[in-house]
Amino acid sequence: IYLTTGKLLRGFDPVYPKSLWIDTKTFCNGLPFHMVFDKELKVKQAGVSIQKIVPGLQTMGICLDQYFRIVHPEVPFTISSIQKFINSQFVFQTRREMMPESWKERPMLELRGQMMWMESLQCMLYLCSPLLRTLHELEERQMHIADIAPHDVTRDLILLNQQRLAEMELSNQLERKKEELRILSKHLEEEKKKTEALLYAMLPQHVANQLKEGKRVEAGEFKECTILFSDVVTFTNICAQCEPIQIVLMLNSMYLRFDRLTTVHDVYKVETIGDAYMVVGGVPVPVPTHAERVANFALGMIMAAKGVQNPVSGNPIQIRVGIHTGPVLAGVVGEKMPRYCLFGDTVNIASRMESHGVPSKIHLSSSAYQCLKYKNFEITERGEIEVKGKGKMHTYFLIRNKSATENEIMGRP
Repeated sequence: IYLTTGKLLRGFDPVYPKSLWIDTKTFCNGLPFHMVFDKELKVKQAGVSIQKIVPGLQTMGICLDQYFRIVHPEVPFTISSIQKFINSQFVFQTRREMMPESWKERPMLELRGQMMWMESLQCMLYLCSPLLRTLHELEERQMHIADIAPHDVTRDLILLNQQRLAEMELSNQLERKKEELRILSKHLEEEKKKTEALLYAMLPQHVANQLKEGKRVEAGEFKECTILFSDVVTFTNICAQCEPIQIVLMLNSMYLRFDRLTTVHDVYKVETIGDAYMVVGGVPVPVPTHAERVANFALGMIMAAKGVQNPVSGNPIQIRVGIHTGPVLAGVVGEKMPRYCLFGDTVNIASRMESHGVPSKIHLSSSAYQCLKYKNFEITERGEIEVKGKGKMHTYFLIRNKSATENEIMGRP
């Protein structure tokens, strides 16, 4: 070390004041957790905070080991033992039996600090701090941050730990919220799928998607498609002789079977009105095999109807089926409960084929016959009949698919 004159300082001798320039009150406030005791362990001096916690220390001359025990290092509570470990950190703990009544249920206070032997006074100075890590530990002992000296790093440790705990709690809350959001998102996705499945059951998928996006669905013209109508024979008489619930159960049983067949043969269910069931092939997605699909679906309907019981007679119900092939216009009508509807004379003729049909038979128009006659179907000629609003028409009956088994028609393995 060089002085200002350039001479090298070989050693260091500290300079001490002739008298201590600090009064007793300031010292005890500035070091609120210090204690001074002599060789007999009699307390000579104590900081204000330790006095507040252990009021017995206000009686000068009392023995320190009456109020504290040494936790670390594990040595007897004597001056000679303390002097042997003077360079170690000492941890004191208050004795429960000597604490005020209000401390009986609280955790005991621990102090940690350094011992310093004062030879001139033949006394030991214990410079210590409360051994606390968190605000919770501070609150358990009903202490305050202000009880700890401003320069004591214990303050910073407690506040840093509290900040860390707050950050951990915030992180845990964020994780919990993320998990809650993940679960909600999963449930929302499931509900969305259910909603979409319901929507797609009511409308063609591309139409439903356009409506969801708020777009207007333009009507589309289909040059050729095949339409089927069916109804229950003597349905009016059945309704007159049955309870409404019996009718509902009968129709539900029948329609569940028909709905499954629409999936098997990939035809589109347009609507049901009472006992009438309407499907179309080639709409909304044009396919060249629309007539074959509807024909196979119709054969499946006749078979499926045999499994539905007439609530009046107890016998299997009978249905009439009519099929016609031709052009249609298709589009969505209405805003409330919108439906995908078909328009054109083809719809009317298909309906006439059903109403002029025969029980348990599939009635074909000549245009439907032309689409099916070379497709491995057995078809018989009915001949010329008078059709309401259309005059005379040449019609046919579809008997069976010569290349498909009953299980294949019904979609059974």
